[in-house]
Amino acid sequence: MHATASKLTAEQNLEIDCHISEDSRNFSRFWIDSNGTFGMDVDNDEVQSINNYYGLHDNSDNRELQETWIPKCDSKVKPYVGDDSVSCEVDSSSSFVSDSSTNKCDDDSGKKKRRTMSSKCECNAKMVVKFAGRERYSISKFFEEHNHELASESEKQFLRSNRCMTDLHMKFVFDANLTNIGPTRAFTIFKAMCGSYGDVGATAVDFKNWARDIKAFIGKHDADMIIQKFKDKNETTDNSFAYEYQTDSSGHLTRIFWVDARGRESYDLFGDVLSVDATYRTNKYSMVFVPFIGIDNHGKSITFVAALLDKEDTTNFAWLFEVFLRIMGRPPKCIITDQCPAMRAVIPNIFPKSTIHRFCMWHIVRKFPSKLGTVFCGESPFMEKLKRFVWNDHVTPAEFEESWISTLKEFKLENNHWLSEIYEIRKSWIPAYFRDDPMAGLLRTTSRSESSNFFFNHFVQKGDTLCEFYMCYKSAIEKQRYTNKKLNHEDKCMPKPVTIKPIEKDAATVYTRAIFYKVQDEIKYSVNMELDTCTVVDGVKKFMIKDFFVKDKLFEVDVILDTQNVTCSCKMFTRIGYPCRHAFYCLSACGIHKIPRDLLSKRWMKNAEKMHSTLDLGENSKSGSKEGKVKAKSQDVWFEFQGCLTDVSGDEDLLEYVLLELKSLRGKIQEKSKKKPTNSKSDVAERLIGVKPADVITVHPPHQSNNKGSRKRMLSSLEKSLDRRKIPTRICKICGVPSLHDSRNCPLKVDEVIEDTTGEKENA
Repeated sequence: MHATASKLTAEQNLEIDCHISEDSRNFSRFWIDSNGTFGMDVDNDEVQSINNYYGLHDNSDNRELQETWIPKCDSKVKPYVGDDSVSCEVDSSSSFVSDSSTNKCDDDSGKKKRRTMSSKCECNAKMVVKFAGRERYSISKFFEEHNHELASESEKQFLRSNRCMTDLHMKFVFDANLTNIGPTRAFTIFKAMCGSYGDVGATAVDFKNWARDIKAFIGKHDADMIIQKFKDKNETTDNSFAYEYQTDSSGHLTRIFWVDARGRESYDLFGDVLSVDATYRTNKYSMVFVPFIGIDNHGKSITFVAALLDKEDTTNFAWLFEVFLRIMGRPPKCIITDQCPAMRAVIPNIFPKSTIHRFCMWHIVRKFPSKLGTVFCGESPFMEKLKRFVWNDHVTPAEFEESWISTLKEFKLENNHWLSEIYEIRKSWIPAYFRDDPMAGLLRTTSRSESSNFFFNHFVQKGDTLCEFYMCYKSAIEKQRYTNKKLNHEDKCMPKPVTIKPIEKDAATVYTRAIFYKVQDEIKYSVNMELDTCTVVDGVKKFMIKDFFVKDKLFEVDVILDTQNVTCSCKMFTRIGYPCRHAFYCLSACGIHKIPRDLLSKRWMKNAEKMHSTLDLGENSKSGSKEGKVKAKSQDVWFEFQGCLTDVSGDEDLLEYVLLELKSLRGKIQEKSKKKPTNSKSDVAERLIGVKPADVITVHPPHQSNNKGSRKRMLSSLEKSLDRRKIPTRICKICGVPSLHDSRNCPLKVDEVIEDTTGEKENA
């Protein structure tokens, strides 16, 4: 049955017509929603098609003779004309809206509408309800005979009355979105959990509509809601959470910055080297996402703070870096970026001179094929020779310059404009020029920022609102911090040594496992040394040694015998933070079997955040908050329920017992609950997002940005050629060669047509 939504008054009647898409087979409960809209619920277990008035059975032989169908219903709840006992039971989450066919064009706009089926079938079954006063409603007309088949048992799942997005469905779709799982995939996963599509209780379209409804709920309150969310977080759960934002003259959000307590603690310990890179296509407004990335004590990427900017210009970056310095309290020792002109212009003016600005080598080296030619870089020995002195940690600036000039002269590239440009800025990206700078190994690795951008793209989508983006961002950060906790736990186990040296066992007790394996390699390769000279001057033992892996080079190592302090000319400890193989060779020669504590960098040690962080933020979170208690209790209830299912172990009798107890418990909860359970989508969305839209908007959503990464990028010739490789080839029937063409556009056929045309013209 289908009803037109309207508010009933004393002068109005409500007529409920039959639509095939609705379940019109049984009546058991009537309701009127808060707007006066009439509706009904049906008991599908009692519904079945009965024989027609002629006593015929519904089978393939006499189906065409059947004229009417009447739903089966208990006489106690079956409606009848004159029944004035229909009460007003408020259900604000439901309403009926009449369907109509849309298989026509809009005459006004001329646009073709989406094709849908009409649910009208010219059935006379209907019920008319009129207002009876004092919140009572009377049935004035009731026709129960239908001229069409009623839904079979297998078709019940497609009826609208049998489809309902419960709180469980809504929360599942919402949580799936936090890990970049769309509603269609979420529907498939939910089906796998339930066992069959019929057991889901909703369709994939219902899942997609709910994802749409979340965005509609946020709507124009987007910027206002995320700022309110930050404010609530600072006041209720995280005192150290900090944020700042700015708007334009019309009140639209232009930039926003945020950091939590854990990010500030991590920066205090691991913020000596910072990588900053903007990424795009993470939200519906095309705002630039700027995470500040570092390296933790396990060598993993860690996100300190993040920001969203409407433009990638000097004004936005100047504001961002000023806010960063004010909130974080101190500048980094080194900041690494790509060759962004805006950041390049702003950083020297915002950060002190002690902060070194370097360009990421990965971003520069990856441009060589596009600038010099893919074939040239792939087939000539140019790149191989270049890497020998570009990536070499042991090359001096003079040696680099000499090798660069000779290599370019060998391949006749002295006049290449792009190579001349990057040579002019060589002090900003070539390792030979900052051997004395602490880099924590960040510059030489594959771009940390690029890999972090790839990591975040597993959680966010380009159509996300700001609220959705922040929640997806939190989900990504939770994964980062979970990985850190897991690695901290694994550090409790001692790794297996590969040598019998006591200094290796000492290294295993102080370094995290990931860093220990690197230190272990240095200890292992320390045997591949040859002593050239050894002298003692004023309590300092000087070694000149040869490294079998580095030809034609001597390394000078000084060991202060009193303090056991070690310095090496390769300066690996200065750059990365742990001793080199040359230092381990000399320590062994001096009879020192433990790593001198002056050579231990706090950033690489076990439990570094707990043991060495100097930042005192006080109480980071209020454990007594209502949100924290509810979340903890919900988890306990879930685990208890899962434990019950595990205990029954597939026993049918025990499962029946658990089911009966759960039904009994649910009834007691409903009696005890002060408020009636509601399925209102607005209430569910508000509960999941954690913020209620304000009546008055103070901060409007940002304007649509037009940054370089928000547009469709032009493909290079290399990318186009790679894409063409993916196109399957076929064998042409004319030339018989596997290719991308077929007999219709074969070059031989085209040539024959041209020859025939030319011959006809000549004959004419």
